[in-house]
Amino acid sequence: MNDIFLLFVFFSGTLVIALTLAFSPSVKYKIQLYILGIICIISLAVVLLTHGIKKVNSDLSRILYNSRPKSAQDVYTLLFKKYVDGCMAVRNFKDQVIPKIDCCIWMELELCPAESQRILNSRNYRQISLQQSDSLNFLSPYYDRPVWWTPQVLGDSLTKYHFIFKNGNEQSLFMGKDSTHIYLCDKAF
Repeated sequence: MNDIFLLFVFFSGTLVIALTLAFSPSVKYKIQLYILGIICIISLAVVLLTHGIKKVNSDLSRILYNSRPKSAQDVYTLLFKKYVDGCMAVRNFKDQVIPKIDCCIWMELELCPAESQRILNSRNYRQISLQQSDSLNFLSPYYDRPVWWTPQVLGDSLTKYHFIFKNGNEQSLFMGKDSTHIYLCDKAF
């Protein structure tokens, strides 16, 4: 920010000098005006490039950090905060390689009942009871799912917990009667 303020002061002073020189009939003053203009353009380019490079570097480092592979535990913690130790085991996991382009985070989890309840209490999920025989219908929105993502194996009756975030992203949890085996789909639109 100091660079921009100094640049503003420099340009203000230069403008006053340039206006003074511009109304002078002497060729000597006109050459000084051109040199002053070149100095202003070069200093502006240096400041803009310096700030631009810093911005590009910070954006690139953020993109690289966000696109690096994350562990299932890291993703789980991002979605639901820190889990109770010993209460979470990941059976299968597929992360979004490129968020917003890859549709979903997919997980198959084993949770203790206390951890399942903690998750369900964390948001105002809409609860939907489903029958295994209706799996073709309730799985149709999940067309991009991995082969192992099969909530229909949870039993004859299962429950879908669904939440829509303010930004339009969705989170669906499928649980069987015992609520310890969970299939998660976190969609980013």
